[in-house]
Parts: sequence; C-alpha cells; structure tokens
Amino acid sequence: MTILVAFDCDGTLDTSDGPIPVSRLYDLNSPPYIQVVIVSASPFCARLPFPRFVSENTRLENLLAAAIRYPSLLNIYVSDNPGDNMTAKNAGFCYIHPKDFSFSLA
Repeated sequence: MTILVAFDCDGTLDTSDGPIPVSRLYDLNSPPYIQVVIVSASPFCARLPFPRFVSENTRLENLLAAAIRYPSLLNIYVSDNPGDNMTAKNAGFCYIHPKDFSFSLA
C-alpha cells in the first residue's frame, strides 16, 4: 500500500509553533511506501528536504498536484487551517488536525 501524507507548516509543525515535531516526518517518510510532502509556502518549512507544493494556486490545487505526482492508495492531509477539512475532502484526502496526529514506530 502506498500512502501520501501532506503537511501544512504554520501551526502544524514545530518549526512554527505546531505540535508535530519535524523529526516525526523523517521517521514517517519511507518512499515508495509512504511519501511525505509539504503543502505550505511558509518560510519555516523552506529548508526541509521534502517535496513542496506551494505554487500560487489554491491549497486544493496544490493537494491535487501532490496526488498526481505521488499516486497513492491513501492520501492524508495534516493541517490546522479552518476549512482545510473540506479542502482535503474535495482533493480526495483524509483530513487530520495536528492535535490528533500521532505516529509511532511500533
């Protein structure tokens, strides 16, 4: 199974006061099975080594571009922005709020 996990930056990752440590993204990223991408133009994520989808398009268009670039059986979007649950749904992604995101290497 392949999984695409797209992350917002501000308010989501600890690079910008979010609850998710960036170290978890490194743990989670395991191409081709799990692909981590960033869907945020925030400068706080500019130096992370994950693919970024941050054109001048809408968040929806950037999620769709990520899904085209990394076809997966499951697409997940992690973000704290109001309304992103609907954006995720419209892009064919499952939505997870950062406070509900957890990942463990069990």
